[in-house]
Amino acid sequence: MVDVMASNEAWARAPELVEQIVRAVRSVDFLISEVQTGWASAMGLTVSQWNMLVIIAEAHERSGLQVKSVAETLRVNASFIVRQSRPLEDLGLIRRKSSNTDKRVVYLSATPKALKELARLQESRDSVCAAIKKEMGEATTLHTIELLQQLERSLARCRARLQIAD
Repeated sequence: MVDVMASNEAWARAPELVEQIVRAVRSVDFLISEVQTGWASAMGLTVSQWNMLVIIAEAHERSGLQVKSVAETLRVNASFIVRQSRPLEDLGLIRRKSSNTDKRVVYLSATPKALKELARLQESRDSVCAAIKKEMGEATTLHTIELLQQLERSLARCRARLQIAD
């Protein structure tokens, strides 16, 4: 009987626990943005532009990424990517190329200048990753990734049930 009561008490606190998760995720997001702001400002970019550039640069060995793919990865509208890509193109950091088969499809690729600038900041990026891995340990880091992925799937199901559009 005690186990049932304890379980009921924990269940009654579930909304409070979910709010704690939300606050923790928001706090982590804020801290990540602060770190990214440092890297972005070193290149004269906004955090959004920085994140776009990193995603595009990760695909530099291919012929680029479709605007749609970048938008899906960042979970933003494709028109946002188009608007944010123009300053990156003006700075010589990305190249835009229309598809040979469908001119409506645009590919974005990182320029050698972008790759050089990102390489200049790689030591700082690596040190942040190393510090996190050292502090948390590999097992905890992997477990955290699993938990965050589980939370993401759960929220996606909630979103679908509420019929919240992209």
